[in-house]
Amino acid sequence: MWMKIMSDSPCSVDESALESSVSSVHESYSSPVVDNQQSSLLEQVFTLTDVSPAWVPSTEKSKVLVTGFFHKDYQHLSKTNLLCVCGDVSVAVEIVQVGVYRCWVSPHSPGFVNLYLSFDGHKPISQVVNFEYRTTALHDPAVSMEQKDDWDEFQLQMRLAHLLFAKQKSLDVFSSNVSPSALKEARQFALKASYISNSWQYLIKSTEDKKIPILQAKEALLGTALKNRLKDWLLERIVLGCRTTEFDAQGQSVIHLCAILEYTWAVSLFLWSGLSLDFRDKFGWTALHWAAYYGREKMVATLLSAGAKPNLVTDPTPQNPGGCTAADIAYMKGYDGLAGYLSEKSLVEQFNDMSLAGNIRGSLKSNMTEPVGSDNLTEEQLYLKDTLAAYQTAAEAAARIQAAFREHSLKLQMEAVEFCSPEAEARIIVAAMKIQHAFRNYETRKMMAAAVRIQHTYRTWKTRKEFLNMRRQAIKIQAAFRKFKERKHYRKILWSVGVVEKAVLRWRLKRRGLRGLQVNPVEATRDEKPESDVEEDFFRIGRKQASQRVERSVVRVQAMFRSKKAQEEYRRMKLALNQAKEYEELLNSEVEMECK
Repeated sequence: MWMKIMSDSPCSVDESALESSVSSVHESYSSPVVDNQQSSLLEQVFTLTDVSPAWVPSTEKSKVLVTGFFHKDYQHLSKTNLLCVCGDVSVAVEIVQVGVYRCWVSPHSPGFVNLYLSFDGHKPISQVVNFEYRTTALHDPAVSMEQKDDWDEFQLQMRLAHLLFAKQKSLDVFSSNVSPSALKEARQFALKASYISNSWQYLIKSTEDKKIPILQAKEALLGTALKNRLKDWLLERIVLGCRTTEFDAQGQSVIHLCAILEYTWAVSLFLWSGLSLDFRDKFGWTALHWAAYYGREKMVATLLSAGAKPNLVTDPTPQNPGGCTAADIAYMKGYDGLAGYLSEKSLVEQFNDMSLAGNIRGSLKSNMTEPVGSDNLTEEQLYLKDTLAAYQTAAEAAARIQAAFREHSLKLQMEAVEFCSPEAEARIIVAAMKIQHAFRNYETRKMMAAAVRIQHTYRTWKTRKEFLNMRRQAIKIQAAFRKFKERKHYRKILWSVGVVEKAVLRWRLKRRGLRGLQVNPVEATRDEKPESDVEEDFFRIGRKQASQRVERSVVRVQAMFRSKKAQEEYRRMKLALNQAKEYEELLNSEVEMECK
């Protein structure tokens, strides 16, 4: 057997010399299985230095790396074919590089076995070491949790497969109900998604030589089947003109399950099909909400690059009457960096929507590219620079949004005063309200400029600890001072408005102050508009909830200064979004070339 192996070897050696070396090795060992301490005293051909891993699961085929070296007198045997004997089974050894060998050991009953290298599968040429086969459920405490996660993932895959395979619709392309525009759209979608059909050939080619484990091959088979079925499923919806999808028993649709399973390849298919990426489940959650709930950073980046809106809120609940954004959900689950990133994107998206609607003029001065010379910065400096840039963008967007809210509220109040009051009195009251609004805007800009200067002064890592201690004391002083200042200015404005109001009343009604004012009950009932009041209360509550969401977003972006883990997550999300955009551009260019 050994002579046959050597004849097939690409690097054959002198047979007589090799027979003499093997015979000498055979004479030095009295038994193929010897004790480690006893074998180290004998002359050996090969010295084992490491076996990695030290144990493998007993239920699956595993890869083992063996490192070592041939002795000085046997260097000519370094490129010969070797066998690794593990228990009662001998397997072929592949040469990775000089001194590093790889083999695949088959499943075995749990326990310790002898492992050594040999030429013929019987006589050892190295030390005999103990190698362990473990029962994972007994030796690894974390396996039960991993198995639970595997079962949860399997159940999600079953729910997705049930939606895709169980509810198939019959297509009749020759029916008059199918519009020509739907057929044209279906052809374009089929051309764009044609690359998925080639995945079968790639899977078959990669499994022919059996170089990948069987579990990985099964997962690839399931993924390829789901990709092709999802393409056909979306094609059915396009032909039938369906813009909504079905829900399963838990109230979720296909896009939501793909987001939970982090199937990023499904996003481009939904985008090409025309179905909304912001499609809501029965509880008002979008795919971005579910990706944030499970902390799927790659899925969040892919959805954002495809155009998913991060500022949408879920349906109201008794615990959250105003609903939750994706940033709120990520924050509640402990993903602080992801919450800060989504908060920044939510503020920017809300600013863009309001700017598109004409409620805000101008644009944000945000720098979305990497700064020049960032390669020379350390990791901590990059984290701080990204966090500071995120806070500046979020603070500017929040200030502009809050100013737009105040301007809208002032406009409504001015219209109400002009409608209910005489012309002269209305002008006076409107002037007073404009003074109040200008004063509030001045104070807001002043506070924002002060905050930016403070952050610019204390953004370095060395002074951060000192800044936090000073800020704790400053917050207490500022809170007391703001209360005093608000009370003082409120009294001034109230007094000035009261004086003007009394002067107007005395001049018009020829009476003393407010005591002589009598309101006609008939006119009061005629002027009441209960429906408009209820509508105004509804919009007032909505504006209040939106203002609170803006404030929470700024606080979460600012909180990243206190957590290095959050800064790392933010940096990772930023890089993931850039990669997703690059991949999307590359995929779109390839699709355009195929269509041409």
